[in-house]
Amino acid sequence: MTEDLVTVGPGPLRGAVAAPPSKSLFQRAVAAASLARGTSFLEAAGPLCADARASLRAARALGARVREEPGGVRVTGRARPGSEWVDCGESGLALRMFTPLAALEAGPVTLTGSGSLLSRPVHMLPPALEALGASCETRGGYPPVRVRGPLRGGRTEVDGSLTSQVLTGLLLALPLCREDSEVRARGLRSRGYVEATLRVMEDFGVGVESDLDTGLSFIPGGQAYQPREYTVEGDWSGAAFLLVAGALAGAVTVTGLDLESPQPDRAILQALELAGAEVKAGGDSVTAAPGKPRAFSFDASGCPDLFPPLAVLAAACPGESRISGVHRLRHKESDRAAALADLLSRLGGKVRIERDAMVIPGKTLQGGTIDPHSDHRIAMAAAVAAPAAAGPVRIARASCVSKSYPRFFQDLASLGAKIS
Repeated sequence: MTEDLVTVGPGPLRGAVAAPPSKSLFQRAVAAASLARGTSFLEAAGPLCADARASLRAARALGARVREEPGGVRVTGRARPGSEWVDCGESGLALRMFTPLAALEAGPVTLTGSGSLLSRPVHMLPPALEALGASCETRGGYPPVRVRGPLRGGRTEVDGSLTSQVLTGLLLALPLCREDSEVRARGLRSRGYVEATLRVMEDFGVGVESDLDTGLSFIPGGQAYQPREYTVEGDWSGAAFLLVAGALAGAVTVTGLDLESPQPDRAILQALELAGAEVKAGGDSVTAAPGKPRAFSFDASGCPDLFPPLAVLAAACPGESRISGVHRLRHKESDRAAALADLLSRLGGKVRIERDAMVIPGKTLQGGTIDPHSDHRIAMAAAVAAPAAAGPVRIARASCVSKSYPRFFQDLASLGAKIS
């Protein structure tokens, strides 16, 4: 159901679906397993998304052996000499995270990708890595990235205001250096993603002392990652779309979620409650159903991937809702602020930007044809708007959802959505 054009019609939803595996945690676990001396098994329910596969390619290119098996992936870390070329597809996390890992070795490595990744900024990599003994060059602040190690450790700073992904890569790589290291992240926004990185590192036997309030991390050198069996939890980012669909058009339950997860998009629970939805959470599942919708204000600076589903939710709430953190949207797979404004306007809604906030008046959305700008989260937002809309929503280039959630349209159909 992910051909180039998918139509989703209005109508009620009901049922339960398992969350896809978290791509952000899967990618971090692949990186940790690729650094371990031994074989790890990463258990992941459901098909792997394109970004997850990008991390597997990167791990292979840097010397790991990777074998996909029923129910997961087996990774043998640092099992052979690495390559001089790493293809990260369209995954910003893969490129920014694996660049410091590539810098652990003495040989030159070029990391590149395709599509929107080539226009995503990486200017924060060279100064951070050069202070630690590596050389690093970019194409005017954009990929490809050419790096040569080895990293020796030491002190460095990294700009964390745009993304925490470079910090994630540094935290993962530096325990293997001979020297101890100190990293200061300036303007750190996505604390939850850094917490997720630290948890994965701890699970693979590596310790870091981090104070995320100050952005300062101390990383002892000379450590070793330990191979292990690791279960990848469900993805709150993908689940957020299904839960918003439930809040708009019927009772939807998503299973396989860790209610204590470090994933920032777990904040969807708070946002749904602010918007007046009926939310029940317990065990490993969450159910969202329509309640008494009301306008809400929500700060998405630390969880910018929630902007697309929350924009659709806001359009269904009477009054004016305000979602702040727009500056985090400019360098995603699309200019996501502009793409969301285009989506809602094509469905009869309105958006205005006030400083760093997106203001959305509540209004019944109509049907229409949407160009998601090759952005998986815009395509999913259009799809979950449809069940509560006045007419069908047609989504061009809908196959872009495979970047993070290959089974999205199948799962939505299993809840009763009218999809053709």
